[in-house]
Amino acid sequence: MGLLIPLEDYKELRINKGELTKDKKLDKFILWKTSAGRSMFSIRQIDARLGIAAKFLADKKEILLVCSELDEKYAKIFGELTSTKVINKFSTGMLSNPLYKEYSEPEILFTTNVDLNRNAIEESNIMGLPTIGFCNTNSNISGVDLIVPLNITNKKALKVSLWLIANNIRKLRGEEEVGVEVFGED
Repeated sequence: MGLLIPLEDYKELRINKGELTKDKKLDKFILWKTSAGRSMFSIRQIDARLGIAAKFLADKKEILLVCSELDEKYAKIFGELTSTKVINKFSTGMLSNPLYKEYSEPEILFTTNVDLNRNAIEESNIMGLPTIGFCNTNSNISGVDLIVPLNITNKKALKVSLWLIANNIRKLRGEEEVGVEVFGED
C-alpha cells in the first residue's frame, strides 16, 4: 500500500521527529532512536494514522477542532474545507454546560496538540465523545481514542498533516480535492 505523499516529502518535513523523552504508551509508534537519544516515529505509522483519521472524520457532520497558536492558521483553513468548527482556546463547559454561551454539541473532538488541550480531552471524555489527537513521543495520550503520532512542534508538519486529512475527507465525501498550496505559505 502506498503512502499519502512520497516518503522523501515526509522526511523533509521532519514529521517523525520526536522528543528526547517518551511515554511508554507510544512505543508502538516509535521506530528508532537517534544517537543523541531522540525518539523517532515510524513514518508509515504516521501516514496510516492520518488516513484513518480522515476516514473517521469524513462521515461526521459536527466536528470540533481545538488547535494551538502554532497551527491556528492551518486549522482555520481545514475548518473551511471540511465544515469544521475551529477554536484555539477551549473553556471548561463548552461541551458540558448548555447555558455556556460557547456551548457546542459536536459528534467528535479533534485536537492538534493533546498536551495543550487536556481540558478539552477530559471534557469530551466526560461527555462520551470520541477524540482524535496529534501527539508527540512524550505526550499524555490518556483519553485519546485515535492517536496520530507526529512532530507537533513543527509548523510545516502540522500544515501538511491537516492538509492530508482535509484532502482525504474531501475525497471520501466526493468533493473536489485541493492542493497543499491552499494552506498558504509558512
